Amino acid sequence: MGNMVALARQLYKNHDLSIIFPPRIKRKTIMKIAFTTCTNSWVPFARVVGKTLLEHNPDYQYYICITDKKEADMDPFYEGFNIVPCDQIGMEGLDDMVLRYGINIKNALKPFYLEYFSKKFPEAEHIFFIDPDMMIFDKLTEIERLHRESDILIFPHLLKPQPFDGKHPNEISYLSTGTYNLGLISIKVNENTMRFIEWWRERLREYCYFDWKAGLFSDQKWINLAPVFFDKVANVKHPGYNIGYWNLHERTCTRENGKVMVNKEFPLVIYHFSNINIRNHKLFDTQQNRYTEADVPLLMELFEQYRSLSLAEGYEKTIGKPCYYAQVHAAYHRAESRKTLKGRIKLWVKANFPKSFRAKLKKTMSGFMEG
Repeated sequence: MGNMVALARQLYKNHDLSIIFPPRIKRKTIMKIAFTTCTNSWVPFARVVGKTLLEHNPDYQYYICITDKKEADMDPFYEGFNIVPCDQIGMEGLDDMVLRYGINIKNALKPFYLEYFSKKFPEAEHIFFIDPDMMIFDKLTEIERLHRESDILIFPHLLKPQPFDGKHPNEISYLSTGTYNLGLISIKVNENTMRFIEWWRERLREYCYFDWKAGLFSDQKWINLAPVFFDKVANVKHPGYNIGYWNLHERTCTRENGKVMVNKEFPLVIYHFSNINIRNHKLFDTQQNRYTEADVPLLMELFEQYRSLSLAEGYEKTIGKPCYYAQVHAAYHRAESRKTLKGRIKLWVKANFPKSFRAKLKKTMSGFMEG
């Protein structure tokens, strides 16, 4: 007993109490990263998706990735969020991609940002990309559940067959645009996903076009190949994720005990407000003729909520803001067009006729040349 007392006195004298009171073992912090990409004009949408994400999932770190130049007059709209401009992620070849894609660079840069965050946060549990035109209504528990077994999560446009009833869109649409909707994708950080990112990155560096004849649809169509080329790729089949105009035939939203449910069984988690018109209060602007706003009163209620949030975040103040990279792209291609007679004719037509007429002319001339 005397020896123990002497040892305690010596440890106290030397201020070494670690033997008597061992230090607590720090638990590893579970880090979940989410990000979106957008131009400055869409930052208010990015704020809405970020705020609703963190409201229901406060354990995420959220980033707004600007595929535009960071500008001082946008500071009030950046405030409160982590802003990552694309010219600050250390990627090679940005200037060439700007000349190639213009504003569509926002889609081409998704794997570059996935790579950036994977290297910045190698300890992250997962990294989740989400389009800015979405709203989060619940916890992302299905993402976390599926990532226990799967490295890459992708989101099909449809989970059930669509009727061939003369209305649009139908299944043929997704043979053209892609099986999966790339408004959402989630990855774990490991060797398998780094191989996936490298593959997707290099495809989008050169081939992130909208080119129907070539079989390309921006960043999206490439992901048809991901389940074949890479391991542990899972389809997210929870109907509460990524609801949009394309899959309403299989997903009916109702309010059950104060909570919005899908098919009376699944909570609504993410609604994709694609192809809306904020100013004209239109949930369905173009691209589909299956439904009218009168057919979906609850969805209209959710849309008005989303619309109000977007306006409150500054939609009217930023929506007309030009994208720096789109301007660089346009100036470059105007200069290139002036070098040839064909190019000068195209510029003249563009300057003197409305877009609707030019589209009809292009279609007519294409049919004439093919005939």
